[in-house]
Amino acid sequence: MTQRFNLLDEPWIRVSRLDGAPDEVSLLTLFREATDIAGIHGEIASQDVAILRLLLAICHRAMDGPEDLDTWREYWEAEHLGRDVIDYLERYRERFDLRDPDRPFFQVAGIHAASGKTSGLESLIADVPNGNPFFTTRMARGLESIGWAEAARWLVHVHAFDPSGIRSGAVGDPSVKRGKGYPIGPGWTGQIGTVTVTGESLERTLLLNTAVCENLPDLVDVDPEQDLAPWERENDGPAGSHDLEPTGPVSCYTWQTRRVLLHGDDAGVTSLFLGNGDKATPQNRYLVEPMTAWRYSEPQTKKFKTPVYMPRKLPTDRAFWRGLSTVVAQLSPKVTVKGAGTVTQYRSPGVVSFYQELMRRRIVPAGGLIPLRAVGIEYGNNESTVSELVDDVLPLPAGLLDPENTRLLAVVHDAMEETEQVASALRNLAGNLDRARGGSPDTASAARKHSSESFYQVIDERFPRWLASLDEADPVRARDQWRRLLHSEAWEQQEALASAVPDTAFAGRGEGKGRMDVGKALFFFRRALNVAVPAPVQQDSIAENNKNEERTPA
Repeated sequence: MTQRFNLLDEPWIRVSRLDGAPDEVSLLTLFREATDIAGIHGEIASQDVAILRLLLAICHRAMDGPEDLDTWREYWEAEHLGRDVIDYLERYRERFDLRDPDRPFFQVAGIHAASGKTSGLESLIADVPNGNPFFTTRMARGLESIGWAEAARWLVHVHAFDPSGIRSGAVGDPSVKRGKGYPIGPGWTGQIGTVTVTGESLERTLLLNTAVCENLPDLVDVDPEQDLAPWERENDGPAGSHDLEPTGPVSCYTWQTRRVLLHGDDAGVTSLFLGNGDKATPQNRYLVEPMTAWRYSEPQTKKFKTPVYMPRKLPTDRAFWRGLSTVVAQLSPKVTVKGAGTVTQYRSPGVVSFYQELMRRRIVPAGGLIPLRAVGIEYGNNESTVSELVDDVLPLPAGLLDPENTRLLAVVHDAMEETEQVASALRNLAGNLDRARGGSPDTASAARKHSSESFYQVIDERFPRWLASLDEADPVRARDQWRRLLHSEAWEQQEALASAVPDTAFAGRGEGKGRMDVGKALFFFRRALNVAVPAPVQQDSIAENNKNEERTPA
């Protein structure tokens, strides 16, 4: 008798309930009880978002698009998403069996290498550094076998985030050379920086991210019958495609970057075949991929001779709030492109644009905070290893998505610019103090970097709190509060930097205009600080002078 592991029935998705209790549920249970589930919480954040994108693909197909916003609104108000999704899944029940001998879920039946060799589980599980197993919590229990439930989670993850590199060559794949499949890049989700709008429950999160393309200029209005999931199509063969084009969100969320076959027995999975699948190219995919911001690329534009936007990956050295201009369209700067005029430097994630449309239609509140979660992976050398995982959250005031709320937008824009100017002034101070003590260009660079990190270590905690306060605070008063905080923190950082230099730095180093000492460094810093952020007393004085000038008759 053939053993089964059907994802509709078997618990495999790790979640947190609204009361905080952890649980592990099947697909049918998840959708049946989505209003009682807070979110997905598996082994790592990238696994959570990979599974969320699978769930969103299911929602898009079960909702038949949705075709328009009226259809979406019925799901939002009537809460019958679970019922329709379960009916949909039952129609494809046999395609969700992980161990089906002919059509195993997200796998290719019978795929194998000419040598007959398979890969170890370290190639499936992202939190085990391949070739560097000494920095992992898994060594205590080893990697000889994992259960089918865990294997299912990592199977979804490997299609989304598998690093680039040489993979096993499949028999029947014409691109294989000498038994090897040569690099085609990471999984599609690994090439973007995912942004998710988080709702009060998993059901709300799913609906808020099932973006309706109607009336959204940055998303193509997809024909549902053209944007199919793998379980709705014929089986993939051993050969991947280098020319396949994603047709909409569903194909992006379920992109088969690899060709996989899990090997094991009733006790669990022990090895797998892992080969190349469908290559994903990133240029101008904003029309079909709603869960990432996009940046204008001058090199790609020159290459293709048309404006090109690339996915904005999440930087590992900058908190999510510092990328607000990539999320809020009104904060994006403009760039001039030869032959195309003026374009925005960034395009907002489609899910954020969709929420903005929901606000405009008064389906969701125009106030309050919108919790955004950003998850991405930073790859190492040649994108062949996982270097770092990015996982950040940001409570975004809904007012920032209102294009007519110009005062609030201006306050946030100015606060971000002034913060960067203060960081720049501190970097210059650190560099100048290093010159005063007789440092080298290398030590000056290190000092500048350290001062920036120390400053943002404080600001990265405070800015999101200040941003959240804008939901209720007066924007002008909030701006002044932020300026006082900036000024205070800048002075504290200055004192820490100045107190760390040796006495010889007060005498300084260098000759003529190139000479630098502590006094000169502090003078330059304070002048830059006052230009960037006037001290509160100066602000009040300037405001009073302006009022007096207005009262004075011409």
